[in-house]
Amino acid sequence: MLSPLSGTCEVLPGVEVLARDHAHELAGKRVGILTNPTGVTRELKSTIDVIRSLPQVRVVRLFSPEHGLRGQHYAGDKVSENLDPVSRLPVVSLYGATRKPTPEMLEGLDMVIYDIQDVGHRTYTYVSTLTYLMEACEEAGVAVWVLDRPDPMGGHLTGGPMLDPDLESFIGIHPVPQVYGMTPGEWAQMIRAERTPEIDLRVITMDGWRRGMNFGALGWVWIPTSQHIPHWETSYFYAMTGTLGELHRLSNGVGTPSPFELIGASWLEPVEFASRLNALNLPGVIFRPTSFKPRYAFGTGELLHGVQIHINDHARVNPAQVASALSAELIRAAPEQGLFDALDNGNGQASMFLKALGDRSLAEKLARNEPDAFESESSERLDSFRENRVKYLLYR
Repeated sequence: MLSPLSGTCEVLPGVEVLARDHAHELAGKRVGILTNPTGVTRELKSTIDVIRSLPQVRVVRLFSPEHGLRGQHYAGDKVSENLDPVSRLPVVSLYGATRKPTPEMLEGLDMVIYDIQDVGHRTYTYVSTLTYLMEACEEAGVAVWVLDRPDPMGGHLTGGPMLDPDLESFIGIHPVPQVYGMTPGEWAQMIRAERTPEIDLRVITMDGWRRGMNFGALGWVWIPTSQHIPHWETSYFYAMTGTLGELHRLSNGVGTPSPFELIGASWLEPVEFASRLNALNLPGVIFRPTSFKPRYAFGTGELLHGVQIHINDHARVNPAQVASALSAELIRAAPEQGLFDALDNGNGQASMFLKALGDRSLAEKLARNEPDAFESESSERLDSFRENRVKYLLYR
């Protein structure tokens, strides 16, 4: 397994490779673009503007994912957009009345170009939108081009619970582990092979990116992928605490300046909890006892106690391992809280956590306060995914 590489190097995102090498192939095409604020060149020129400036290319309409074309909407809010105020092009929301493009939305298009930075976690909905786009375009005979971008965690990490087929949802669209270690282009390769074999797919690969190179090694500006992923490092923390936040029984730092870096509740004893976690000697992380008051989301205005997670070695940290350790130590620290005890009813927030976790057997063990639940889970499906994933990888 490679470790993330240090230092910067010349890496070009797919949009710049498109403009440099493939502009002539778009001449005469009627194009749709699915993007958001992260679709930019290294100089922060919008992918929309780049493609519109190519000779003899007609951009017909834009498509927007969760959070909107310009990233202005809160997580989970339905997006209703009709016109982009910047380009004055019509916009079709794929996180509003429908999440899969209808034939009418694709009418008159030769292709849809996808360019969105992702965070490499199954519950983040951009790859779900890409999957639905590919299914719809296969049915409509419209090509899909993916302008590739890096997995910010380096594309070499895989882990966490696999997705049970009966728990498939928009925060778990395909049977992969929570951390799947693929770029958007590699994800598209997988979806074509396993769901949309007849689609006309083209991945415009990055130039210079190597597996194991995290976002910090690129020298690029990080554009927040959503309001609560303000830094590239947040992708690691999201993989550690994002699923726990779906319980809505503790805070994962949303509503503070450090989203996903914190775990806190009114009933936690911070020094003892940090000591428990640090005693595990998990590689790449240190846990610091802290107290905080979220300004919104769970625990608004309430003094909560817990830990802040600090990464001291990106080359060694394993976010899925940290996520499982947090769950186990929460059970050990306060079994009387029954943190996971409502998971078997399938309703409300418990249902959201179950969908995010993706593994019903694991959820049942957590609901029984079994701290070793993650360790007892079979790794056969994860091993099978890792072996199968290799054939979709575009970078070494």
